Amino acid sequence: MQTAPIIDFHTHSKRESDHIIEVISIHPGLKESNTWHTLGYHPWWTTQLLTDVQLELLAHQYREHPSCLGIGECGLDKLKGVELPLQEAIFCQHIELANQLKSPLIVHCVRTYDRLLLLHKKMATTPWVIHGYLRNHTLAQSLLQAGFYLSVAPAVRITPVFKETLKHLPLHQIFLETDGDTSLNISQRYAIFATLREMEQQQLQEQLFQNFKTFFAWKYPTG
Repeated sequence: MQTAPIIDFHTHSKRESDHIIEVISIHPGLKESNTWHTLGYHPWWTTQLLTDVQLELLAHQYREHPSCLGIGECGLDKLKGVELPLQEAIFCQHIELANQLKSPLIVHCVRTYDRLLLLHKKMATTPWVIHGYLRNHTLAQSLLQAGFYLSVAPAVRITPVFKETLKHLPLHQIFLETDGDTSLNISQRYAIFATLREMEQQQLQEQLFQNFKTFFAWKYPTG
């Protein structure tokens, strides 16, 4: 039986060998990718509402490019970027487009979780994942119960609060990522998480690969 691949669910450049799946997050106009990727307007770098041309670019890339798996990252950031009302309006444009395309959404969220939960309840019709989750287990439970997936980046040194979160995350609703942090590669992060959860790494790989195929079911080949 072939071992399930290791997946870096969210990164910003390709740096691993071909036996590892890397999903590159691309901001349109900054770079392109022929590898597995997602495409969206990051809240740090987007200063005005998306034009019809920009929205059509996203739609065309998702529909026509076989390696484009989803829309994002996009979202809300209380600490960086334009004022939050404008960020939210841009984020809603992404949500509406994802709904039209039946595309999953990769979400960036910093200190705006209450608003994110409200928007998800009101607007979401496709799967959403919050990448780079670092917060406590209580908030994680609220997000998971609402239907979110969470993508996390285990490390050697983590806070006790985040360690507790990692210990209790349901395996069927998570992914692991590097987010471009080169201090540890994705294989090392899988090993850290497997050790923390006292499980075989192969079991972890199989579960997260199943999550990946489920989350990206519209585009990732399952044969």
